[in-house]
Amino acid sequence: MFKDSSLPCRDTVDFLNDSVAIQRIAKASGFFKRAARKITPQCFVKAIMLAGSCGKVSFNAVARQAGMVTSKPSSRQNLARRCNANAVGFLRDLVSHVIQQRCVIAPEVSSGFNRILIQDGSLIRFADSARKHFPAVSSTREDKAMLHLQFAYDYLTGQTLLAKTHPYSRTDAMATGDILEHLQPGDLCLRDLGYYKADSFQQIDAKGAFYVSRLKSEITVFHGPRKGDTLPLARFLCDSTADVVDQTVRLGQAGTFSTRLVAIRMPAQIAARRRRKLHDEAKRRNQTPSSLKLALCDWLLLITNLTAEKASAQTLRQLYRLRWHVELVFKTLKSNGCLRVLTGHASNPHHLEALLLGQLLQVILHLRLWRMLSPASTTHPLSLLKIAGFVTETLAALWLGSPDVNRWAYHLRSLLQYCRHDKRNRRSLENLLSSLR
Repeated sequence: MFKDSSLPCRDTVDFLNDSVAIQRIAKASGFFKRAARKITPQCFVKAIMLAGSCGKVSFNAVARQAGMVTSKPSSRQNLARRCNANAVGFLRDLVSHVIQQRCVIAPEVSSGFNRILIQDGSLIRFADSARKHFPAVSSTREDKAMLHLQFAYDYLTGQTLLAKTHPYSRTDAMATGDILEHLQPGDLCLRDLGYYKADSFQQIDAKGAFYVSRLKSEITVFHGPRKGDTLPLARFLCDSTADVVDQTVRLGQAGTFSTRLVAIRMPAQIAARRRRKLHDEAKRRNQTPSSLKLALCDWLLLITNLTAEKASAQTLRQLYRLRWHVELVFKTLKSNGCLRVLTGHASNPHHLEALLLGQLLQVILHLRLWRMLSPASTTHPLSLLKIAGFVTETLAALWLGSPDVNRWAYHLRSLLQYCRHDKRNRRSLENLLSSLR
């Protein structure tokens, strides 16, 4: 079922074991100015993460967890004083420090790429009473309290590359350049339609990396050598009777962006579902969908700088499916822990943001542990969602009680037994990637 020799050791998984580095980060951020008597920076982070994993967000809950970590009583008043702007700055710097820790994790499968980087954004909602500090202006409903999270990671190794919160007004389109500094030659970058920018794709190509992205329906296609050889995308495809259109086109306002366009005709059932969704969205906005957008519901539109020799049209379709894994990452963030409770918990904004950053550290831990354990599972791929469901037990095995190698090994064997993917007719993303070698 699994191989004990492949189990990661406790120190490899625990990213809070470097007390010297954490103390340095805490002092640089102003969180701790002198030696702590009761609550050290490590203890503070562990208490925030342990309380959040149980879905408890009050200062009482955090104080109880701090007492369990240190074996000394802690007061909620002490924790309340600690949850200030310096605490938020410390946790942000700690997230960056943990991301920069590069664990040696060998990819479980060969993909033909150096790394497969997936980036996406998600909205994090707080209680409406915090709208002054986290404003989210909406034209269709009452103003809410929200932050915008940008997250990027390597699917092959589980290494997180980007985990930052921004104001609600900073959209995905404004975050297209966030991942560029992390790109290496041979990387594959997968992002949603919200990140579509021609100059961003050109920058990815200039770095020797690859991209696969969906294409906006309102784009004009330059299909000939002359400047006037333009057509709306739907009209460009409407005359085609083939199931796949695969050719090089020029995009952008001046037609300076040359890329490979792959259009795959969708089954009638999927196209009909897309049209229903388009009509429902237009009805909600008191609009009428255009005939061109309705016509494009028949097609899956992808652009890439991968050649046809390296990736066929169907291979591109399967590769883009890997992007959906980031939705599982966001599901682990919002389904396991305290984020659901934060929508109705009124507290000071520093306390709320500290809990969110603690949850981000949990996600980084889940991804790392998921990939570290994968080589030990010889029968079925492991489920990230199921591993996240054991977060309270994982953190307890890491930090509560005396260090016990046998206890940690027993916990990992439990994860391998209970966190495997269920049998299904549809192939998992792991099996899908293996088939693309």
